[in-house]
Amino acid sequence: MKTLFLDFDEDKIISSLPKKLPLFPLDNVVFFPSTILPLHIFEDRYKQMVQDSSISHNLICMTLLNTEMGDEDSESLSTTGCIGRIINNEESEDGKKNIILYGLKRIEITKVLYDKPYREVEIKIIETTYSDNSEAFKKRIMELINKWNLLLDGYTDDYKIKIENSSTLSKITDSLSSSMVAKASDRQSLLEELDERIRAEKIIAVLESRIEILSGKIETPDSNSTLIN
Repeated sequence: MKTLFLDFDEDKIISSLPKKLPLFPLDNVVFFPSTILPLHIFEDRYKQMVQDSSISHNLICMTLLNTEMGDEDSESLSTTGCIGRIINNEESEDGKKNIILYGLKRIEITKVLYDKPYREVEIKIIETTYSDNSEAFKKRIMELINKWNLLLDGYTDDYKIKIENSSTLSKITDSLSSSMVAKASDRQSLLEELDERIRAEKIIAVLESRIEILSGKIETPDSNSTLIN
């Protein structure tokens, strides 16, 4: 089992960020705060990025890449991303790296730099606007999670949602945005949404829709379809 190094002071890290940070853009990957992201690093420039980060601050910024606009064009980068800390770093015999990032904060990319083989960025931290009704939203989301998990009883535990009841609404919505929203563009929209209330409303709608679909599959099973897709 991998050892995940989560014993760090997030506030201290954020308050002392370096001016420039490495950027790892990927298509179809939207990284959220308080989530875990495993990455397989095989390109030489990004292996160098991980090496450089590991001997300095252990930080990497992630953002969604629009490959239709080309890999090297700064306009292909979403300007809203997430900064993460390396909590596990393993190297295989062929030099490839397997790392795990833990999401810290939403970021806005203010400048892209091309001084190294990989991109670096200047960023600013962007904060959530919290809802006065966060407990009510959280209660509704937890009710829907329980309903989803009950529907899966007797079928599979693989797709059950595991959320600690002590988690904040913001952490819950970010976790569900990462795991329950299929389209990268929709996940990116949720990452860019800074209003906690709107994020919660969208996640509630996603859960209600997924529960309706799952209920139909369980009540009228189709031998040619999978339970979850």
